[in-house]
Amino acid sequence: MKRKRKSSKGNWWQRILGQHRKNSQKGSFFHSALLVFLVFFGFALFLLLYQKNSSYRWHFPKSVLMHREMLEQVAKEKDLSADLEVLYAIMNVESGGRLKDVMQSSESKGLPVNTLDTEESIEQGLSYYKELKTKARELSLDEKSVWQAYNYGIGFLYYVKEHGGLYQDSLAESFAKEMSGGKTVPYRNKIAVEENGGYRYQYGNMFYARLIEENILRNREKNKMEFSIVNKMLMSGSAVLFLYIMLLETFMTDSESTARVFKMSVKDLKGKKLNTLFKNQGIYNGLLGIALLYSTYRPGGGNMELSVVILSIMFLVAVYGGLSSDKTIILKQGALPFLSLVSLFLRW
Repeated sequence: MKRKRKSSKGNWWQRILGQHRKNSQKGSFFHSALLVFLVFFGFALFLLLYQKNSSYRWHFPKSVLMHREMLEQVAKEKDLSADLEVLYAIMNVESGGRLKDVMQSSESKGLPVNTLDTEESIEQGLSYYKELKTKARELSLDEKSVWQAYNYGIGFLYYVKEHGGLYQDSLAESFAKEMSGGKTVPYRNKIAVEENGGYRYQYGNMFYARLIEENILRNREKNKMEFSIVNKMLMSGSAVLFLYIMLLETFMTDSESTARVFKMSVKDLKGKKLNTLFKNQGIYNGLLGIALLYSTYRPGGGNMELSVVILSIMFLVAVYGGLSSDKTIILKQGALPFLSLVSLFLRW
């Protein structure tokens, strides 16, 4: 009977231990799943917030931007919101926003120049642009062909299709030359002066697509935000913090300093599994720190999108650490990345 009791007791302990292992595995799986969810959710959220915060900053003249509300409303109605940058550039090239017919679209409706008022001009201009874009898609033409066709008319799209199907400045010139019979007029724009001494053919503007591109590139260049001193200080602090964590976890794994920071005993840290885990975590944290330094100080200017992604991951790693072990980690490890993100969104 005693042997049976021992066996029964042994089985009972084995069942308890087995259940504990299962629970531990479930807990480990839950924490891993939670981390993955937080990283992807956080990445999507922060990137969305960044894009929303930065997508509405246009660097065009005030005389153009005063029509912003109307232009963006009509663009949305016509499913052209993705083309707003081009539409702003067209308005700036056509009228600088200063004429009544801001899109200079009266002629595309068969009316005399400057017939339409501002609201009608934007409505017609965007309808015409969409028509050109649709036809270009049917003909498998590129975007620059659409830009030039806004100035020349839809016939230019067929001309491009007949001459290779890809916009070239030489095609814009030869089309204007044919349509004007070779007649030229003075044109003192910088592009024309540098290219041919300052003239264009007396049909439309053969430099139109280049003027649109020039406006777009200027807008994008100005939209490249240089990190402020506050941004750089907070981001550098975040990077140094994660590099320090790497130093503790990877190179000083079982030291007194590491034990003190992580509130563990040196004996525990010397354990094989925990020791390996800390070293791997350290490498991961260090790579985040190095990547953030690169995105902040890379040659040619910082990379905003990359910085947002890295800081988001840093913050979420801290949140995960706080939820799975010590809540103070959220403050100690997550405060600087969080403040860095806030400073980027608010453009401190």
